[in-house]
Amino acid sequence: MKYKVAKIISLVTVVPVIAFFTILLSFLCRTRCFGGIGWFIYSIVFLTIMPILAYPVHRIIPASREQGRKGERRLAFIFAVISYVLGTLFTFLFGAPIIVKKIFMAYLLSGVFLSFVNKVLKIKASGHACGISGPITILVNIIGGNMLWLFLLMPVVYWSRINLGRHNIVELILGTIVGIVSTLVAVSIL
Repeated sequence: MKYKVAKIISLVTVVPVIAFFTILLSFLCRTRCFGGIGWFIYSIVFLTIMPILAYPVHRIIPASREQGRKGERRLAFIFAVISYVLGTLFTFLFGAPIIVKKIFMAYLLSGVFLSFVNKVLKIKASGHACGISGPITILVNIIGGNMLWLFLLMPVVYWSRINLGRHNIVELILGTIVGIVSTLVAVSIL
């Protein structure tokens, strides 16, 4: 039962799902800042739909499917990188509102910082923790301090990831720090 609950929490808190709720909350609270429904839909497409497509595509590609979870994670990473880079690039090319640029830059820099820590420094940091703490940080920046309570979700995510055997507490804390710092850098440069 404990494993099942941890698995459900893990699925609900996967990065594209959290991105959807981050965009939705931002849009509902700052609709005028989005410049209309078009940028809201655009954000959903590039930060939620495109990255989540990696999961059904994983089942279709035999080489990825044979690698199991490793292949699934690799494909999810590739889809996320492509959608974050293209999405961010297009926000600047097509003059997106600043709020949309901030959200995209936060996701892009979180991915870059997390990749640097994991691949270059060879320190395993939790993408799940980064994918929760970064969006909470952007919501605090966009909506205000009344969103700080969302950080109470972090212990739930930690519990889930530890019980699934995916991360230890140090990897989760490091992922949280990467998410917060990269998002703060993103909002400070815009």
